[in-house]
Amino acid sequence: MHPILFHLGPMPIRAYGVLILIGFSLALRYLIIATRRRNKRIEDGSLPQGVSHQPVPEERAFDMAILGLLIGIIGTRVVFVALHWDLFRDDPWEIFRIWMGGLSFIGGPLFGYAFAWWYCHRHRLPYGALADMAAPGFALAYTFGRIGCFLNGCCYGRACDLPWAVRFHSDGPVGAMTPPSHPTQIYASLMSLVIFAVLHRKLNRAHADGTVLITYLILYAVYRFINDFFRAGATSRIVALGLTDGQATALIAVPFLLFVLVRLNRSAGFRSAGV
Repeated sequence: MHPILFHLGPMPIRAYGVLILIGFSLALRYLIIATRRRNKRIEDGSLPQGVSHQPVPEERAFDMAILGLLIGIIGTRVVFVALHWDLFRDDPWEIFRIWMGGLSFIGGPLFGYAFAWWYCHRHRLPYGALADMAAPGFALAYTFGRIGCFLNGCCYGRACDLPWAVRFHSDGPVGAMTPPSHPTQIYASLMSLVIFAVLHRKLNRAHADGTVLITYLILYAVYRFINDFFRAGATSRIVALGLTDGQATALIAVPFLLFVLVRLNRSAGFRSAGV
């Protein structure tokens, strides 16, 4: 674990924040390249029927991505504060001391996509197409975000005796360490890299607008359901079901998302909506 990379004067530069910034920067770059490729396909007539053929100006995509990145970073803090309000109740000013750490990656896509919807509505851009082009980049950003978790020592796994088990600082007394445990952050990072590859391939195949985004949500839910069996740390559990809150949410979300995925592609004239 190496939660602090270095100091700028008295300010610690934390690995988690740096890795999230790297991930979101790569997501931005991916979106711009995907936008450029889509516009070229519109020009040469190779974009399939059944999807929006409205070009997206690169400067609009760039502006949306930059503003979405800033909103997304704010979202990572907002979600962390909401999930750990007990840490801020006595001194709400701690909320603004973001350099002290405390970000939740999932807030990035949640706030980022919400802002993107507003931006597309405001400037009359094809939200489904832009959401699809952004989805692989978010998966790539998540890959780096979980590496940041590993360096930060959070979101670790249950005890195990595997050769690659890692000891982390526990939530107990200062200096206490966990027993050798699953590095679930690395599992998550590798799974997200696979998801990125799947989404990148799907983006370049015929599909209805919104398909890649929904596929991402399905694959993320499946990953989370599997990964939480190995995860300990700060994961909340629903005792009555024997599942984490993430697993319970995945069980509800996946059937609904699969239904939406099939309907979306059929209504656009595509026969297959396979993930």
